[in-house]
Amino acid sequence: MIQSNPAERQVLVASGTMIGSVDEPEPVLSDDPIERRCAVRETRIRIHQARFRGRVVPAYPEQCAIWRLKEVRLLEAAHIVGDIEEAGEPIVSNGLALCSIHHRAYDQDLVGVSPDYDVCVSPRLLEDEDGPMLDLLKTFDRQPIYVPRRAEWKPDRERLASRFDRFLTRNAV
Repeated sequence: MIQSNPAERQVLVASGTMIGSVDEPEPVLSDDPIERRCAVRETRIRIHQARFRGRVVPAYPEQCAIWRLKEVRLLEAAHIVGDIEEAGEPIVSNGLALCSIHHRAYDQDLVGVSPDYDVCVSPRLLEDEDGPMLDLLKTFDRQPIYVPRRAEWKPDRERLASRFDRFLTRNAV
């Protein structure tokens, strides 16, 4: 429910029923110009994510583990085993510092990391011709990732093996 009071510059937003379907090509919009400027979105957030990132990114000297990009504003902490899974603890050894493009590719199993710390690019991407960004990504196939120096921060090989099995399954030819 959205109630607006333009004269007092106030908007009251409360949870309620979504209007329209997420599958509709065009969202259902109200004729009220004030209401059309507002949207209600409910999301789950991971309370620990900021702390997890604050531990993982510095463990990789503030660089992407795959291509060594050092722009900290583009770095994210990727879970090896997702935090909703039993082994998905928010600890450095269950994380990889990845730039946003590699994090997305990793989460979508388009890029995998083997238990031996080697990058694997999905065969689908390796066969595709889609410009310089993809060409650059292909160069990291079978290359080692950067791993932290401290032994307890290195990516856990058992977690990597589990995650890599998923990558292989989704990319089986």
